[in-house]
Amino acid sequence: MSIWRVVNISGVFVTVAAVGIALSGCETLVDRPETAQEITASDFNHLSAANSGLDIVQVPPTVFAPEEIRTTVEIETDGQGEKVITQKERVQKNADGTEKVINLSAATEEILVKPGVKWTIESLVGQINGRPVYAGKFMTSIEDRILRIVKENSPAAAKQMIEKLIQERFQQYINNELIISEAEGMLSPEMKAGIFAWIQSLQEQTVAGNGGNRTSASQSIEEQFGMNMEQYMQEKRDEALAMDLLRRRVEPRTIVSWRDVERQYSMLEKEFNPEPIITIGRIQLSVSDELQIQSLQERFKRGETFAQVAAALNVPDGGKWQVYPLPKNGVAGLPLAENIIKVLLAVENGQVAEELRKGSTATWYCVTNVQGQANRSIFDSSLQRSIRRGLKEQRSTFERNRYLASLRDKWVTNDIDQMTGRLIVIAWDRYLPKE
Repeated sequence: MSIWRVVNISGVFVTVAAVGIALSGCETLVDRPETAQEITASDFNHLSAANSGLDIVQVPPTVFAPEEIRTTVEIETDGQGEKVITQKERVQKNADGTEKVINLSAATEEILVKPGVKWTIESLVGQINGRPVYAGKFMTSIEDRILRIVKENSPAAAKQMIEKLIQERFQQYINNELIISEAEGMLSPEMKAGIFAWIQSLQEQTVAGNGGNRTSASQSIEEQFGMNMEQYMQEKRDEALAMDLLRRRVEPRTIVSWRDVERQYSMLEKEFNPEPIITIGRIQLSVSDELQIQSLQERFKRGETFAQVAAALNVPDGGKWQVYPLPKNGVAGLPLAENIIKVLLAVENGQVAEELRKGSTATWYCVTNVQGQANRSIFDSSLQRSIRRGLKEQRSTFERNRYLASLRDKWVTNDIDQMTGRLIVIAWDRYLPKE
C-alpha cells in the first residue's frame, strides 16, 4: 500500500508519492493518481518573481551549537607542594566564531602538600569568651594575602610582612569576636525573634534584587563576596549586632558640649585664622652690565610689571625672593635690612622700589603679593560642625578602645601576645619556603 502526501510548493499543490518515487525521473512501481506530477530536485530551486531579489543565506552552525562547560585548572608549585586553582566557565559560541565566557562561580583553591612536608591543619591557640580560636580558621581569611606576600618578596621580607599582617588582623579578629559575643549575650527572646525576622526580610530583598531567583542571588553573592547565602546573612547579622552594641555602649560617652567646642576653637584659633602672607620679589644685576640695567629701567618706565620684567630677564622662580607672615605693623615689621624696608615703604604693593646699589650689584625689590585669609569666627556654622565632628571621632575612638579593653580583661582567658605568637609561628611554618 502506498502513502501519499500533498506538498505546497510556491503556491502549486503537487501530490508526491512518499514511497516508490525516483527523483531522477524513473517511473514509479505502483499505481498513481491522475493528478500526480513528476518532480526533480531542481524544481525546488526556482524562485518566484516576487522573491527573485532575495539572497539565500546560510546560518552558521555555531549559532545552534550547545553551550560548553569548561573547567580551567592552574597549578602553582613551591617548595612545600602544589596549589591547584580550579575555575568553571560557561562558553557560548558567537556567530562570528568568537567565544563568550561566563564564570559560573568563584575559583576554588586546593593545596596539595608533598609527601614528608609538615602542614599544620588545625591548632588551638587560645580562647575568646569561651570560644576556641583555631589557627586553621583564622588563616583561611588571610591566606590569599599571605601567599601573595610570599610570592612577591624575599623570604626575610615576607617573614616580617606576615608577622605584621597577623598582628593587625588578629587584633581585629579579637575585637569582632568580643563584640559579637557580648551582643549575643544581651539578646532577649523578643530581640532574637526580631533579628530573625529582619534576616528573613533582608534575604527576601536580596533575592528580589536578583530577579526573584534564589539560585541567581546565591551565585551573585558568591561572585562578589566569596561566600554563600547563609554565610552572607550571618555576616550581616553580626554587623548589625556589633553596630547596635557600640551604639548603646559607646555613643552616650561621645557627646560634645558647647564648652568643648569653645575650648577646641581657642586651641586652634591660629589655624582657623592664619596670618596673611607677604611675598617679596627681587631682581639683581651686576653693575658692570650697564646695557642690561638701562634696558631694565626703560622697561619699568614703560609700565611693565615686576613679573613681566623678571620673565623677560629669565630670573629664576619669577623673581620670588622671600615669603613671610605679615606682621600687624605691615612691611615695617619684616625681618629685612633697614634700607630694604625703607624703599619698600616708599611705594605701594605691586610697585617696584627704587634701585639699591651695594658693592658690585644693583637690586630692585617689590611686594609681589599679599595673601590674606578670611577670618573664621566660632559662630561659623560650618566650622562648628567640623569641630564637633572631629571631637566626636576622637572620643568615639577613645571610648571604643576603652570598652574593648574592658571586654578583653573580662573574657580573654589567654594572653593575646602568646596567641599572636603562636599564629605567627604556624604561618611561618606553613607558608614560607623551606631552606
